[in-house]
Amino acid sequence: MKKIKKNICVQGIGYVGAATMAAIAQAKDNSGKPLYNVKGIDINSPLGIKRINSINKGSFPFDSSDRDLDKVIKKAHREKRLSASYNISDIEKAEIIIINIPLDVSYKKRKPYVNFKNFDNAIYDVGNFMNPEALVIIETTIPPGTSEIRIAPILLNCMKKRGVSQKKLMLAHSYERVMPGPKYLNSIINNWRVYSGYNKKSADLCEDFLKTIINYKKFPLTRLASMRASETAKIMENSYRATNIAFIEEWARFAENIGINSFEVINAIRMRPTHNNIRQPGFGVGGYCLTKDPYFANLSAEQLFNIKKLNFPLSEMGIQINNKMPLENFNLLKKHFKNINDKKILLLGASYRSEVDDTRNSPSEIFIKKCLKMRIKIDIHDPYAKTFEKIDIKIKNKMPNISNYDAVVLAVNHKFYTSFDFIKWMGKSGKIFLDTTNSFSEKIYQNLIQNGNTVIITGRGDL
Repeated sequence: MKKIKKNICVQGIGYVGAATMAAIAQAKDNSGKPLYNVKGIDINSPLGIKRINSINKGSFPFDSSDRDLDKVIKKAHREKRLSASYNISDIEKAEIIIINIPLDVSYKKRKPYVNFKNFDNAIYDVGNFMNPEALVIIETTIPPGTSEIRIAPILLNCMKKRGVSQKKLMLAHSYERVMPGPKYLNSIINNWRVYSGYNKKSADLCEDFLKTIINYKKFPLTRLASMRASETAKIMENSYRATNIAFIEEWARFAENIGINSFEVINAIRMRPTHNNIRQPGFGVGGYCLTKDPYFANLSAEQLFNIKKLNFPLSEMGIQINNKMPLENFNLLKKHFKNINDKKILLLGASYRSEVDDTRNSPSEIFIKKCLKMRIKIDIHDPYAKTFEKIDIKIKNKMPNISNYDAVVLAVNHKFYTSFDFIKWMGKSGKIFLDTTNSFSEKIYQNLIQNGNTVIITGRGDL
């Protein structure tokens, strides 16, 4: 008898959801046969349709240096085990539904808050169409308490209206640690997972599922006592990282001003095992998580638990400091011009991290807006990114001639740049090269300087 594959539905096929589909599609049983049929659901919008069409052609919907993603999706599509649509009723057949719907921070008079409206509506859609026996797993990064205080009541209400026993509700929270780049897919499969359930059965089912897609023998799963604990782990984890980065920012300015190399100092500190994860100077922080997640604890307290007396000054200050990093780099460049307003700048790197095309909340966006506000001419190059969400500006994908610019700013250490021959490209042009990544050897920096160019490196005052 032919073994029937389980049907898995991923709601939201953005950067995390689409990669999650690939991770599920590659799961196999002990005999090497695929375990799952995977259906992705996205909204009926130009962007959603673009992603859906890409999946339905057997392609990963984003530019990525990880070829494994394309291979897995292409194979699963060819075998008719993977597809996508905007029809929410397609979740009816799913035994497991994974939620990857974005939940963003909004601002009112500069005060952050979470607008749950669209997220709640998406959960209502799930509740109205899901198989009552299905397990719902929340992967979206959400304020602690959201699963218990908002999601569960919505699903229970839907079940009640459908005449389904509310005792059947199966709900779990399990956050991902996806790292877009050359090991995109690997970061899902070979990474530790934290999870919890609405009840024991939910947690058990979630564990059983995770064990089929995660290399759990090498990367053990961690079950927490409640979903709000699992939600908190995600928020605290990202807040710690964002604050760590912000901490380094002030020391980078110190190093630049007293003439030392902060990278040399940091590498010395990293020799101590308790400090080996200390961050380093850079262009800024971007992406979907670190720019908003540190707000979620306070917003959870205020909006979900009605607690007004809690404060998170370090976490929230970390966001504010990180948002200023691109501007500090702008000021670093500005010091080398009598009048920067009549100069033309080439910014290398539009995405928020290397080897991806994701420009969401990119620090490059902050830098560009500063230049445009001061009416400085600026061009942007990136080997992956095509557009910005909030800036109508064209991104070049071919390296232009250095003679057209007064300064070059390296914002992202894409492999394209770290392997690029800047010595030959810049020649003896006498231009300014601001490297915010410290990606090259001392020999290259010195060669650039000997050719009459000015080299500035973020976090270094020793050149």
